[in-house]
Amino acid sequence: MACGVLAGCGAGGPTFGQAPVREERAAVRGLLEAVEGLPEGFSARPREAWRPPFRAAGAECRALLDAAAGRPPGERPRVRAAVAFDGDRVGEYASAAVAGYAGGAGDAFDALRDALDECGRARPARRQDPGRGTSFTLAPLEVGDLADGARGARLRGRLDGYPYEMHLVFVHAGQTLISMVHTGVDTADPARTAAFARAVTAKVTGEAE
Repeated sequence: MACGVLAGCGAGGPTFGQAPVREERAAVRGLLEAVEGLPEGFSARPREAWRPPFRAAGAECRALLDAAAGRPPGERPRVRAAVAFDGDRVGEYASAAVAGYAGGAGDAFDALRDALDECGRARPARRQDPGRGTSFTLAPLEVGDLADGARGARLRGRLDGYPYEMHLVFVHAGQTLISMVHTGVDTADPARTAAFARAVTAKVTGEAE
């Protein structure tokens, strides 16, 4: 039914602009809620999408966290939808956000790719309390070849003084931008991040059907 609303499933991603926005949004959310092949231990029951645990000080770092929360850069997308899944490890959480652009998602993906290159350390914009600091260092994260292009980053550091890790993955699939985040207290498994990204991308592009 979703591919009936979003023509083009299985051909590089949905095609937007051929149905009322409300129907397109519901169809995209339906795809995300029915992702198959999630890593072992993830709940099959989705919940509300991830929200950044802090507002980043720099514009580039802030753009990355905002996109992962379903607020991508560039021209206002026609359709946005996001869901998240609980994992069975300490603090584990994975979220996926889809944005559909009638004119293509290439510009938005390029903006995030540039932001990944520019954001070396993510810190809160607000003043921090001594001993409860939040700061993350970014490093590249390999996620493999996905759709028309994919980039990942590994953010390791402390959140309110506690060891924490976040992985960000951005995928360009035709008119669609897929933004994903995978978190964990102390550490997050890159293999599980890559598996989550593959499963979500396959579902959104129709390769899983």
